[in-house]
Amino acid sequence: MRVHHSLIVLVACLLLLPVPAHAQGHLLHGIGPVNSSMGGAGVALPEESQGALHENPALIVDAEGNQISFSSEFFKPGLRVDSRVGTRLGSTDATEQLGVIPGFGWIAHDPRSKVGMGFGLLGVAGFRTDYPQDSSNVLLLPQPEGFGRIATDLTITKIPVAFGIQVSPKLAVGLSLNVYRGLLAISPLPVVDPNVISGVGILPSAANQVASWGFGVQLGMLYKINPMASIGAAFTTKQKFQQYSWNSTNANPLSVSYGSARQLTFDLDGPATVTFGVGLKPSKKLHVAIDGRYVHYDGVAGVGGPGGVDIVNHKLIGIGWRNIWAGMAGIQFSPSPMLSVRAGFNYAQTPIRQGITGAAALTSGSAVTSMGTPATFQKHYTAGVGMMMNPHMGFDIAYYRVPRETVSGPILSLYTGVVPDSQIDMSNKIDSLLIGLNFHF
Repeated sequence: MRVHHSLIVLVACLLLLPVPAHAQGHLLHGIGPVNSSMGGAGVALPEESQGALHENPALIVDAEGNQISFSSEFFKPGLRVDSRVGTRLGSTDATEQLGVIPGFGWIAHDPRSKVGMGFGLLGVAGFRTDYPQDSSNVLLLPQPEGFGRIATDLTITKIPVAFGIQVSPKLAVGLSLNVYRGLLAISPLPVVDPNVISGVGILPSAANQVASWGFGVQLGMLYKINPMASIGAAFTTKQKFQQYSWNSTNANPLSVSYGSARQLTFDLDGPATVTFGVGLKPSKKLHVAIDGRYVHYDGVAGVGGPGGVDIVNHKLIGIGWRNIWAGMAGIQFSPSPMLSVRAGFNYAQTPIRQGITGAAALTSGSAVTSMGTPATFQKHYTAGVGMMMNPHMGFDIAYYRVPRETVSGPILSLYTGVVPDSQIDMSNKIDSLLIGLNFHF
């Protein structure tokens, strides 16, 4: 009967789950209010179902019974781009709206069994911009002088089916088969050939959001040195997505084929990651997690690999992000079984290349090539509170702040290359509130 009730609850959860929404930045620092409030750390510290499914599938077998969690993240970014060419200055704020990122996680482990499993729907990555066309900012001048209005929208949802196995009293391993669903819109699409007539090129639009499916695998391990200390590690493979494809049109009003149908395509995959860390439990009241993460963007279609511009064909070669490291730490103090207080910090390098000047900027990523993918975030300050409403249900709330960070580089023209005596400063900040419910039975 217990299994029957569990399935009913699971189906109800799936039916009530909101449609995945848009994340800001490419990879979220944490998933759900518990993991997020601890700075995203937790590869060796089991806390709740969403964190386990995101960080390390081996954590599943540390749970007892069923754990189901729902969460919603409400975030407000503040994206800005400043430009300078000689003495000409321009500053433009992107139009921003309140975003929502839902999450769901379920893990189940019978303490008499060596095997546990889990399933989730997790918003894990994305970016979003909406810069208006702006005659005072050379980057946002109407095409072909500038890019005109720049609007991008990417949402990546991870659907993990995970298994954990207790191979010995101290060692657990895990495997997660991950399906990913991406939704992407880009306008204008700078990586395709523009419609050029008499030397005037207009980039087409891919503003309608289209879907793509991807696949990846995550492997994890958890080793308990003693009751107070554990080490954990997880490896997530590169995520290969189907090609994004849009129905668009010839965008150049000077062309006799203006408005005629045109098919656009773009490859955008996800990076491989390695996460490792320690989980410490000095007492029943105090838990500490310290993690490190490596994100391998090099060679990832759409974001890694070659960057810069192709001035012959008047298009973007690529974004050209670099590989990055991140460090995160979190602490949880529970003064009573009914209350937990959490805090954390996360620092990650920005993948956007800086300090590249001259001809090298034409074949490398820079701030300009990342205008539609504004991954300027570096520091996350996080905090949260968890309260048990009864022995089977808990409520969690978290908040994090990302202070404004700026990346800079030379301005690149699709026609002339590096613009002399020029600079772009792109910055972003974010405030986010997360709430969630956890059920144990």
